[in-house]
Amino acid sequence: MRNPITNMAKDEEPAVFHKLPSDDSVIPLAWYPVAWSKELRDRPLKCRIAGMDLVLYRTSKQKARALEAYCAHRGADLSLGKCIGDHLQCAYHGWEFSEKGICEKIPAHPDRPIPDFARIRAYPVEECAGLIWVWPDANIPSQPLRVFPELLEAQMRLAAYEQTWNAHLTRVVESVLDVAHLAFVHEKTIGRRLRPEIPKIQFSVEQQDVIQIQNGGGHLRYEFPQQWILTPSSEARRKFINYVVFSPMDGKTTKIFGYAGRNFMQSVPGMDRVFSRYSLKILNEDREVVESQHPRPIPEALRMEAHVPADAPQIRFRQRWFEFLSSDEAKLNVQS
Repeated sequence: MRNPITNMAKDEEPAVFHKLPSDDSVIPLAWYPVAWSKELRDRPLKCRIAGMDLVLYRTSKQKARALEAYCAHRGADLSLGKCIGDHLQCAYHGWEFSEKGICEKIPAHPDRPIPDFARIRAYPVEECAGLIWVWPDANIPSQPLRVFPELLEAQMRLAAYEQTWNAHLTRVVESVLDVAHLAFVHEKTIGRRLRPEIPKIQFSVEQQDVIQIQNGGGHLRYEFPQQWILTPSSEARRKFINYVVFSPMDGKTTKIFGYAGRNFMQSVPGMDRVFSRYSLKILNEDREVVESQHPRPIPEALRMEAHVPADAPQIRFRQRWFEFLSSDEAKLNVQS
């Protein structure tokens, strides 16, 4: 009889696997949030994605732009500079870069032609749902940015929260697909009334990139590679949602942007802070465990860790991740 999880016969020897690309060397190319819209005002803002340092700034029309973070002249940090019209000026020698990353002014030589090398990379940027999203490969055309429609509902008030974990993207994603850990890791919060037994996990994979889980009164939806949302299983007058999106800052660090959304108690002073703090409390419970996991990324084959039926959503995620690693899907190299 074959094991339904590993698909191995009881006495079967483990197969020899060809090594896949390292999980910590590439990530899927996608839109990733790098900052809150409200953070970016009249001064440049530094951020990090896939091991790359970027600088954000706003043009004269308040459009967000993203450039390579270091000046082409002497490598100074452009976030120390300032915005001048539609340009970003370096604090070191005053070189000014356009939103396309092309230097258009060198104060030391105003009458000389600007050399071709005086440019830096520019990246596509979108602002949506209160976040600044970056497509972190200037050489590959960006795909349309999609977010869950609940984030755009006018009647939904969103309380923001964020946290940075010393953990690989894959481990962080698995933490929100794991139902069996709730009664243990969250025994003082969302799991305090849950029993550890899970007779049958209720989940579905209707599309290649979508995993849906039914867990009590909540419906969990994950869209590969970076977005997850919890919504009520049934319609009710009072509606609460929780949303998280994951941004791999590098191969060892993941930033989590989240919203606790509600359509009730919207005018009560201090309630946004209450919902944000409670969401962070739950994240903190997960954080210690996830940061402890080894190897840092998920292993490169299912058989390298033990699995049980309650792990089915994570197994599906791993299958999708391995498909990504071994396919010709667009990949972003994570710089060290």
